[in-house]
Amino acid sequence: MPDVLFSPMLQVPLPEDDPFLEQANEVFWQSLLGHIQRDSGGVPIPGVLDVGCHHGGLLAKLAYAFRPERLTGIEPVGRCRERALFRLRALATTVTLLPPERWAEVPTGSVDLVTCHEVLHLLEDLPSLFANIARVLRGTGRAFIVAGCHTENPVWEAWSAKLRESGQTVFDRAPFDILRAGTGAGLRGALRPLRRDGWIVYDPDDALFKYPSVHDLLDHQYRRKLVFRFMKPS
Repeated sequence: MPDVLFSPMLQVPLPEDDPFLEQANEVFWQSLLGHIQRDSGGVPIPGVLDVGCHHGGLLAKLAYAFRPERLTGIEPVGRCRERALFRLRALATTVTLLPPERWAEVPTGSVDLVTCHEVLHLLEDLPSLFANIARVLRGTGRAFIVAGCHTENPVWEAWSAKLRESGQTVFDRAPFDILRAGTGAGLRGALRPLRRDGWIVYDPDDALFKYPSVHDLLDHQYRRKLVFRFMKPS
């Protein structure tokens, strides 16, 4: 039986290799790319790192958007790293896929952009994550971290219970916990909603991760799903 990833974005459980996982994330990835493009102001981004890169879908989009020389992914599952490497190998001069225990192999001050999409609720040690991000970021680099699975989101209590019932280990994170972890690593944090408009695809009869009302659905999509930006102090 394949491993299962539960995607609150798509509302159904997905086998690890299911292509629909990326389809579910498409609208959120595009919103994230928009924030990065506006923030970068056209400045070249030679080095990109994605935390929890899975099959490299977000890294591929970042490669096409910014044409970096170096792509790095941090991913705990070996077969996901292999698939990402095969997919990304022609998109940058250097492509490196590492398990989390090998963060130290990413050179200090070598990364211009770090991304991390809906991973923080799966990580036990936030201070370690942010210490690694702060170490690898260049002085002018930026990290963009997306989190909708947090304690200020009203649907998280029910969703986290369902994830735990499925056997997954998840952690309750408050948005201020995320800001404090970044600040503790010497970074300056900011946040905003990830997206403010656009269509929402949702089937209330087939959804595994349900919303109690349209209000909660809109609230999650347009208010509670946050993007954090972390930078080194100028």
